[in-house]
Amino acid sequence: MASWNACNGMAFCPRRPSPHSLGFMGRKVTFTPERFLKKIWQLGNFDVSPDGRRLAYSANKGEQWSVYVLNIRTKREKPLLRSDQSILHPEFSPDGQWLAVQSDFEGDENFNIYVTPAAGGTARKITDTTWDSASPRWSPDGKRIAFTSNRDGDRDNVFVVEATGGETKQLTNVDDIVTEIAWRPDGQSIAFSAGVGLHDYVGLVDLAGLMQKVVDFPDSESSIGGDLGAPKPWSPDGRELAFVSNVHDHLDIGVLDIGTRRVRWLVKNEWDKSRPLWSPNGKSIAFLENRDGNIQLKTVSTAGKSSRGISRPNGTASHALWQPNGRGLFFLYSTFTTPDRLVAASGKSGRILVNSLRAKLPVGEFADGKLVRYRTFDGRPIPAWLFVPPKNRSRHAALVSPHGGPEAQTVNEWIIKYQFLVAQGFTVLAPNYRGGTGYGRAWRRLSDHDLGGADMLDIIAGGRWLVKNGHCAPDRLGAIGTSYGGYSVAHVLEKAPDLWAVGVSIVGYFNWMTATTNERGYLQRYDRQKMGHPDTDADLFRKYSPIYFLDSIRAPVLFTGGAHDPRCPVTEARAMVEEMRKMGKTVDYLEFPDEGHSPRKTSNQIRLHERSIGWLTRYLPDA
Repeated sequence: MASWNACNGMAFCPRRPSPHSLGFMGRKVTFTPERFLKKIWQLGNFDVSPDGRRLAYSANKGEQWSVYVLNIRTKREKPLLRSDQSILHPEFSPDGQWLAVQSDFEGDENFNIYVTPAAGGTARKITDTTWDSASPRWSPDGKRIAFTSNRDGDRDNVFVVEATGGETKQLTNVDDIVTEIAWRPDGQSIAFSAGVGLHDYVGLVDLAGLMQKVVDFPDSESSIGGDLGAPKPWSPDGRELAFVSNVHDHLDIGVLDIGTRRVRWLVKNEWDKSRPLWSPNGKSIAFLENRDGNIQLKTVSTAGKSSRGISRPNGTASHALWQPNGRGLFFLYSTFTTPDRLVAASGKSGRILVNSLRAKLPVGEFADGKLVRYRTFDGRPIPAWLFVPPKNRSRHAALVSPHGGPEAQTVNEWIIKYQFLVAQGFTVLAPNYRGGTGYGRAWRRLSDHDLGGADMLDIIAGGRWLVKNGHCAPDRLGAIGTSYGGYSVAHVLEKAPDLWAVGVSIVGYFNWMTATTNERGYLQRYDRQKMGHPDTDADLFRKYSPIYFLDSIRAPVLFTGGAHDPRCPVTEARAMVEEMRKMGKTVDYLEFPDEGHSPRKTSNQIRLHERSIGWLTRYLPDA
């Protein structure tokens, strides 16, 4: 007898609930990737026109990242360019007539720079290479654009090009990897940050290529910004340069007198700080202060007095920028439960210029992060964020989610994956393990020559803490992570195989020998400073490479990769999957042929989240 489908021949048939929509005892899940990812814009770098009337910002409002120009007074806006590739990092020319942007191919991070009329029009390609050319910065007279590029031996250095295009000129020739640049107000030289986390310094180079180190303390790291967005460290008269340095362990705000080379410290305390921004009138400096994962925007006088908060103390401010009239600041702000907002603050008032949220959130399915600390194997307290779903929604299972980096930190900002997981009933622990940022230099240096060692034990201790404190049964624990977090997932699964029921490893690397050979140049330099060289440290590399210990992994694992990933080459995940399948392990794989290190296209982000959730709920079903 033929099977009968009640929907055959009908113009409309109600969709069956997705496997994630209805949970145990009727838990209804409405906050899903398919329903909400396109209803919450993703916001990135922005810039304001010199007259303060327009805002150019990068955002993904549908499928792909683009740049939008907003009239601040009327709130009218329009897309600057349309492309199937990402368009990022807009910067206005000094006369406000042009915008410089950057774009790459399918996330390969080999950017080229374009200049386009700020009012809209045809873009002109300023650089045209297969190497990376990024972070365009207009000269004060608008005639040149400085940028960083790895076109010289895969080493990021400072280059300049005429704003109309043409031949580029290399200004620096260092192996230390230039990460940030900022023109001096007279347009005759450029300040830059160099280094990848060990003995970083601030340099100054003129247009003839004469270079000098100007902030270079022993056994410390210094930079002109240290946070997202274009750095603005110069005093208006160009005589002084603001910077951050951890010479006192925590990152403090200092000011260098260029003529005398004298340094004065404006803000010194027990918290890491970043992004010093000189006000247009030269009377104060704005900066970001990280207090246990809450990042507040503050200002202080140039004498180091009258410090005051601009953003809320709870949550995360980022991408700060002074209003051209000096009366206030722009910044992005979010929390674990509040998506990004682009805010203009002036005095004690503030207004939202761009709200990423385009629909009402089902906040009853959310959980705010609670800062906890647990003891690890050597007695050190490990800070972590704990997300616990409402009792009537819990599936009585937990996940450990280590951050990437590894020199990074999970902070109180909008991280959508946590709320997707909480909505499914998972308890989530996000540990800020040793070697990360936010807690000073000594903490960050703990993982030198030990990436994959004690930091993994910190993550494992977090899993055991969840079990011990009743957040899940011993057989109801999983792990999910991205990049170094993806590496960490594979590593902890083999180091403590009895602890884990499931794992999701997103764009990780798993073999120190091959990863440090095939990755982008700045990462090679970082890994060789941090861990060693494959020719001389082969035993250490093998010890901390999960691919050599696959026989220990018992949990089912989902791996993902991006075909154009320059950071964690896709061959790393492919090799893990191939070897585990040969061994008869339970493994699955999702690869994006049109993405790099992290999916930028919303449709691919939906696939990634849905596939991850499906894998986790399959092996940690409701109990």
